[in-house]
Formats: sequence, C-alpha cells, structure tokens
Amino acid sequence: MEQTTGRDKSLVFQNRSSSKEFLLSKAELVPLGKLYGKAKDSRDKDVLNRLFPAIQSGDDFLEHALKLLTPHHVFGAIIFRIDNMRSLENDQNRDHTDRIISEIAKTIDDICKPENGFWGQLDRFEFGCYFPDKDSEGCLEIAVKIKVDLEKKGKETVTTGVAAYPAFSYKKNEIIENARKALEHADFFGPGSIVAFDAVSLNISGDKLYQNGDINGAIKEFKTALLFDPTDVNVHNSLGVCYAVLGDFSKAIKEFKEAIRLSPEEIMPMYNAGLSYQLMGKKTKALQHFIKSGSLGENLFEIDFQTGKLLLELEKPEEGRIYIEKALKLKPESSIALFYLGEIFTATGMLDEAEAAYNKAIKINPNDAASLSSLGLLYQDNGRNRDIAMTFCRQSVEIAPDNGLYRQRLGKIYLKQGLLSDARNEFEKAEELGCESGQYIDEVRAEIKKL
Repeated sequence: MEQTTGRDKSLVFQNRSSSKEFLLSKAELVPLGKLYGKAKDSRDKDVLNRLFPAIQSGDDFLEHALKLLTPHHVFGAIIFRIDNMRSLENDQNRDHTDRIISEIAKTIDDICKPENGFWGQLDRFEFGCYFPDKDSEGCLEIAVKIKVDLEKKGKETVTTGVAAYPAFSYKKNEIIENARKALEHADFFGPGSIVAFDAVSLNISGDKLYQNGDINGAIKEFKTALLFDPTDVNVHNSLGVCYAVLGDFSKAIKEFKEAIRLSPEEIMPMYNAGLSYQLMGKKTKALQHFIKSGSLGENLFEIDFQTGKLLLELEKPEEGRIYIEKALKLKPESSIALFYLGEIFTATGMLDEAEAAYNKAIKINPNDAASLSSLGLLYQDNGRNRDIAMTFCRQSVEIAPDNGLYRQRLGKIYLKQGLLSDARNEFEKAEELGCESGQYIDEVRAEIKKL
C-alpha cells in the first residue's frame, strides 16, 4: 500500500541502466545516511529532552525497543523523515529547524501514545516508532493520521516507511531496516508519501546492492521480493542479471524466461536473455532475442549495438551495418560502436570508410586499443606507412598488454619489417595469452635459420 503525491507507481522503474551490457531497472535514490548510530550533536538531544526527558536515540533507542518487544509476536515499525530539511539546515536556520523538529515530535508523540506505541530519534530529522500488536495495515493507518494531522496544522510534511513483524525469515531487529527500505521506496513518490515494505522496496534495495558490487546481497533481496510477489517482472529480470554476471547462465535464462512469460512485451528480459545466449555461444538464439527485443517499440543503443556486433560475428556484415549505424544515431560518440563500424567496413572492402571510422573512434577515445590495433593492421595490409602502422599496434599493446590478438598483429608487422627477435617475442606472448600463433613462430624460426 502506498500513499503517493502524484507520481504513479509504474514510474518507479522506468529508468534503465546497462551494467556489463545487461539491462536492469535502476533505482535513483537520495542517500539517507546510516541506519543506526549515536546522535552526532548534543544539541539534537537537548532540543527534544526538554520536551521528552526520557527520549532515547540511535542505538540506545533500538536496543531498548527490542527489549520491550520481547514478549510480542506481532509488531509494526515506522520511520518518519521530515522532508526537505537538510537543504535548509545551516547555522542561521538552526533555531527554525529545531522548532520544526519539536513540533513534529509532539505530533508523533500525541498519536503514538494512545496506540500503545513508543518512539525515539534515529537521526536529526528521523524518528523511529514501534507499535506492539500492530500489523502493517494498522501502522499505515497511524502513519496516515500523522500525515493528516500535520497537514491540518500546516506543518512540514514527513515521508514515511512502514514494516511489520513477522515477515518471512526476518528477525525482530531487522524490521526497522525494512521500514528504512520502505522509506527509500517512498522517496520515488515525493514528500509526504507513505509506503509499506513490499517487493518493490526489496527490488530498490537489491538494485542498490548490485550497483555497489554486492551481487550475492542483491540476489538475497530479489529472492525475498519474489516471496512477496512472484509475478514481479522487474525482480525476475534483476535476479536474472545477477546470475548472468556471476556466469550462471542457466539460472539467468530461467529468470528471463519467466519475466518474458509474465510480460511478453517487456524489452529488458528479452534482450538480457539474448545476451546470455550470446555469452553461452548460442548465437542463433541470441540473434532471435535481440531482433525480437528491437521490435518491441523502444530504441535502445545496447540492442542495436549487440545485434549489429553479432551479425558481424555471423559473417553478415552488411546486415550488421544497419544496426551499428542505428546505434550510432543514438550515441554518436560511442567509440566502441565506431570500432565495430570500422570492422564492418573492413569486412566489406570499404577501406577508406574503415579508416575514417577507426580514426574517429581514436579521436573520441585515444586509449581505444581495439581501434588502434585494427587501424595499424589496415595500414600494414594495404602498404601504407609501416612506421605509423607499427606505432598504432605498439600503442594498442601498451594499452592492453594481455590481449593476444593485438600482440600477434604487432608481431606480424615486426616480421614484415625483418625485426625477427621482436616478432618472435610478440608471437610467443600471443600464444601464451591464448591467441594461436604457432605458425608465425615457425615462420620466424625459419627466417632466423636463413641468416
């Protein structure tokens, strides 16, 4: 259940992000600070202690709350955050913000006490409340009462997150954190919003963990979200992305397929399934999914780029060019798309166009090792300035020393220029890096024997 302020729930996950080329929903959240901690400023305590001498804050409040909740098998937790306060906070406004904190604390206290609730301060502008024997619906009713009361008084608004115990395998001390996740969910709907902890809250939390590199933590959040709502397409897609990033493509595709079954017109899982198939070497299936995702009505760079790249790999460069050029219309400054356009031009014998594409890519990204290497090879193979060809290929190896193909290309240039020792070194390193170069090593040895 959400109380919103004009923003529809469907807007929560409209933003897409690309991580390692996979598409997933992206939560754009305002950092809210730490969940626990001591009050940093004694003045924060003094302001409320004058009104509520027994008030507790931070960890002290949370530890005391858990003791009080020991005999209760059902309870609710609410976090209230006073809206738009941090932007107003400065030394000149401190007395004004102190008054607002005090007035809102009075409202919370007036409504909590008759409901058998107890509350404390979590942060300067945040209050945590517990309600023994109240479920999520009961806490939502209380949150709405506080919202309405503040509106009547013309006071500042509060954004509110609600959670309840029991909930799946969550422990009592984790419920306040669930209320925090609901609070972050509420941020999507603007000031004054009220949100109860649900699958979307967990999806947002999982996305934050994913963006911070905690893939396993994200998986845990997404799995729990599916206990709330097994039909959530975004969650299935996000879980699939996590599995794919970990290299477990069978699990990833299972999640993407379920998302596609639930919503056949959703682009992200269709594309992500294609990318997973591509990484598994199943190029035909990958192409089918890329083309299908591209037909669903939204122009996305990643889809056109991957489709064009795959068509080039399937030796269909003319078809691939159509998609790469579409991708470049969406991102004209993409050096990687320009590189693949150069590869397509090279494959179709359009060498002047290939040179122009590589040069443009390098101008955008001077450290584009792929374009430097391909441009050097193009110069070498077409009898252009061999010194420039060597320079480009050397630069590519300096940028990406662990790329066997770039070393092999540099070795070929050394070989043609009679630099046999240098050529052998590059071919041997290329071989060590998994780029088959045995025939070139034999060729160098044969040339050395002639000396």
